[in-house]
Amino acid sequence: MDLTIPPELREFVDVVRRFRERELMPLEHDFLISGRFTAQTRTDLELRARKQGLWALDVPEEYGGQGLGTLGVCLVGEELFKHPAMFEFGGSPEPVLYAGTEEQRQRYLHPIIDGDVRCCYAFTEPSGGSDVAAVRTTATRDGEVWRLNGTKTFISYVERADFVIVFATVDPSLGARDITCFLVDIGTPGLTVSKPIPTMGDDWDPNELVFDDCVVPDANRLGAVGDGWRLASEQLTHGRLKIAAFQLGIAQRCIDIAVDWARQRSTWGRPIASRQAVQWMLADSVTELEAARLLVYRAAWMADAGLPIRDEAHMAKLYATEMAQRVTDRCLQILGGLGYTRELPIQSFYRQVRVWRIGHGTSEIQRWMIARNLLGLSSHD
Repeated sequence: MDLTIPPELREFVDVVRRFRERELMPLEHDFLISGRFTAQTRTDLELRARKQGLWALDVPEEYGGQGLGTLGVCLVGEELFKHPAMFEFGGSPEPVLYAGTEEQRQRYLHPIIDGDVRCCYAFTEPSGGSDVAAVRTTATRDGEVWRLNGTKTFISYVERADFVIVFATVDPSLGARDITCFLVDIGTPGLTVSKPIPTMGDDWDPNELVFDDCVVPDANRLGAVGDGWRLASEQLTHGRLKIAAFQLGIAQRCIDIAVDWARQRSTWGRPIASRQAVQWMLADSVTELEAARLLVYRAAWMADAGLPIRDEAHMAKLYATEMAQRVTDRCLQILGGLGYTRELPIQSFYRQVRVWRIGHGTSEIQRWMIARNLLGLSSHD
């Protein structure tokens, strides 16, 4: 395995870094004080990025994108998440949309790439999230339409979405074998979007979606009946690796801030950088960061080589999210009271990383999946 990053990717990440420094960093103080960007601010930033060629990065060239591979996507995510706003470039559809028919791609995939519409996807339900096979939202066939009934919760990006990728069960008794995917336009009768759910994280207020006899045409069924589990699994694997990459940027930024502070801050006439307790916290943090980075990059290299990365994505997401939690906690401790204030981003990162240990499968689920695959067990063992 070639462990080098190609020069062209390094140059591209430099472009992303300059965007972060010029466009995002001047907004950081206001973001930390208010705890959010407005929807218009995010749209404006996406448009500025697009003018600089930062658009549809991971979209294959045949679809009009830049064809950036998995490693490139991880490097971009790592760089962007050194800012606490969780900002991402636009024009990149959810992976499941590529599985649509040509007509569905014309209605949903291409408009996202063109920047005309946005979407979100809905797995999690009040009764559970990580176990997609336990989905309780039902889809009942009625001629050429389906009637959806159920509730999805903690759904991100609803506020700017034009449609939702929904996973429902045709027959709950069949578990994963009958999960089916649907594309539901926002505003469809029977679909109700709740008020945002307040959370401890900055600028992450998800919504609840209620489907009450929501009629969806069969033309909006994505993939075959019962193919939803496969689509969901691929979607989650893709998301887990991206989440792992985000943690690298978060941890790196916090370490950089803590190192600078340790050199400046003095106690009893000496900089705290000379204190062994501080040195060891920084040494542990940078060592764990590098270990996580290798897990993420290795999985990305494998994906770009066409190799399956399901277990590798589990391991990268598990280790990177827990690493980021430890690193942000140590760095906040090094900053002391200053790190607890909204003047610096460490407190925002500290709260943000907590959700990454839950979303796309909790740490406990990742451990269970890793062990299950290692031991050759079924989901019922």
